[in-house]
Amino acid sequence: MDFENIKKIIESCHLNFLIGSGASRPFLGTLGTIEKLLTDLAKSNISDDNKIIIDASIKKHYWDVAIKGNLNINDTVDPSLNITKKAYNDFYNSLNTILNKRKTNLISKKANVFTTNMDLFNEKALEEAGNTYNDGFSGRLNPIFGTENFNNSITKTSSHFEFQSEIPLFNLFKLHGSVNWLLNSEGKIKYDSNLEILYQIDAIKIDKKDLLDIEYKKKIKGEEIWISYTLDELEAQILKNKIAKIKEHDQFLEAYDKLIMINPTKEKFETTTRKLIFYELLRMYSNNLEKENSVLFVFGFSFADEHIREITIRVAKANPTLLIVIFAFNKAAKEDIEKELTERNNVVYIYDKDNKINFSLDTINEKYFKKLVEELISTNS
Repeated sequence: MDFENIKKIIESCHLNFLIGSGASRPFLGTLGTIEKLLTDLAKSNISDDNKIIIDASIKKHYWDVAIKGNLNINDTVDPSLNITKKAYNDFYNSLNTILNKRKTNLISKKANVFTTNMDLFNEKALEEAGNTYNDGFSGRLNPIFGTENFNNSITKTSSHFEFQSEIPLFNLFKLHGSVNWLLNSEGKIKYDSNLEILYQIDAIKIDKKDLLDIEYKKKIKGEEIWISYTLDELEAQILKNKIAKIKEHDQFLEAYDKLIMINPTKEKFETTTRKLIFYELLRMYSNNLEKENSVLFVFGFSFADEHIREITIRVAKANPTLLIVIFAFNKAAKEDIEKELTERNNVVYIYDKDNKINFSLDTINEKYFKKLVEELISTNS
């Protein structure tokens, strides 16, 4: 699919985006095979103490790689952080201009952004650019989350003729929760601007000798990748290094469990249905894709999440007007996603067949969204 086709789609369709952890690289890491590890651990007959050691080690690794960095998201020194922030900022600036200047008046100036990421890069980019966005919270002094808030639209009224015009709006759906969500005493999700839970978790120090190594590097087809140890190998580490359960393991897990998030396990759908908020978010993902003449742009997402994958496949079958455009990081990533998704006419892949360019967020924006902005500005000037 070339630029001209993407241009026509963006200018005439309801815009939806599915963003995975790959978009927040290089600053934050990805899940790897942690989902399988946690799923296997929950089903295993490993002794309670060893299970706690393994559970704490896996979640501490996930914390270090993919969550803790949010405490430093305002840093301006880390080069990898600046690269990631710039990619998000450029992407949202492009989308805001596209929504403002695209020619159609038949569809709303709205973009739905669905993400499994719990980090704050989306909010930070939207806020810094002054874009109007809806993250599900209402209220100022004590913002409370509610999915009904995603039905809002925003207009501006002219001071002279009371003419109303719709302004671009981004709906941000965090399908797996967020690091700035906190459960209050009434059982409602409130906005945690101070990242209280993150600081609680960070305050619990566990010596490296009391944790297991979760991954190791392996060269496959000339490329070094991280591979997770199996449960048997993790249990062998406990015996070999004579690791015993300590109070810090329990303390860490207790604090970690306060995060309002869906843990990466294959059983997470059971958790989702028990917690109405996550069930509702998945339902809204499905409902938006069911709309006629919709497009879903996917990047940084592998479709390893079986529940999002199943919903996406079901809607793709039921809605022939839906187009799913998947930006695969490279050829290997494209092949992995193809194994997860059944082949359909309304699913297309964009990737570099020569494996010379990796389709990261900044590359996608530069080649497609920013290029369209330049054309729209040139046409309207």
